[in-house]
Amino acid sequence: VNIPLMEMGHIDAAFLVAYQAQGERDDQSLSNATAFAFKRIRQIKSQVELQSRCLGIAVTPAELMSLKKEGKKAVLIGIENGYAIGKDLKNIERFRDEGVSYITLCHNGSNDLCDSAAGDAEWNGLSPLGKEAVKEMNRLGIMVDVSHASEATFYDVLKESTVPVIASHSSVRTLCDHARNLTDDQIRAIAEKGGVIQVCLYTEFINNEPDKASLSDALEHIRYIIDLVGIDYVGIGSDFDGGGELIGCRAANELIQITVKLLGLGYTVREIEKIWGGNLLRVMSKVQESARIDHLSTN
Repeated sequence: VNIPLMEMGHIDAAFLVAYQAQGERDDQSLSNATAFAFKRIRQIKSQVELQSRCLGIAVTPAELMSLKKEGKKAVLIGIENGYAIGKDLKNIERFRDEGVSYITLCHNGSNDLCDSAAGDAEWNGLSPLGKEAVKEMNRLGIMVDVSHASEATFYDVLKESTVPVIASHSSVRTLCDHARNLTDDQIRAIAEKGGVIQVCLYTEFINNEPDKASLSDALEHIRYIIDLVGIDYVGIGSDFDGGGELIGCRAANELIQITVKLLGLGYTVREIEKIWGGNLLRVMSKVQESARIDHLSTN
């Protein structure tokens, strides 16, 4: 992903994430993880400042649309792996103040918040701290991301969250049997909560034979979710930096091919708008509006 590739692919906005792999959980390691996340956020902002003529940071859907009207690309910020929170929930508010819009609760391996889809279970879902973290994210208007979470964690999150949640980059397990993908029941559960499932363009999550994974396969995942729960609950999470490269879609410039293929399949412009960010922005608005209401009700 870069500016020229976004231009060629007709991409208006992208989430850049402060990602880190799961590490040790002693006090010093947790402190280092938190510091690393803030460093990554500063680096994202620095890049945006260097290209301020054509980029801007968006924290809300309204800011994203304002940047689009100015002819600028919008950069939104996420955190991948709640490991960055450590054991101090005050960090969630600090991240919110830095413009973070969503937090993926874990990566590959359990942390102090929850169990991951990878590795051994430690908490049988959310930990007590993880349950409080979900509530704090709800209070502050940060979207809770269940990608990478174990099934037990997934269902705990849906139970604890008072607002819709997202799967920022997960695909369909029925079509590709990988632990990182979502079962039909999980897809239905997110939809019933009003959330969104963003199909991940990553070979191992798209085709049981990763070397053959193609853009056409990804379209099948998108169509499967639409057929299962409707057009309002599906999106696209490319994950290029995480290895998301399919035959026919290897960089941001080729993402326009998804639109071309959807049009060819008979989807309307309005339906494609929902897939290409509209559904995610709906969830983002709901989460942020709920946080403002909750804040007002406590003052």
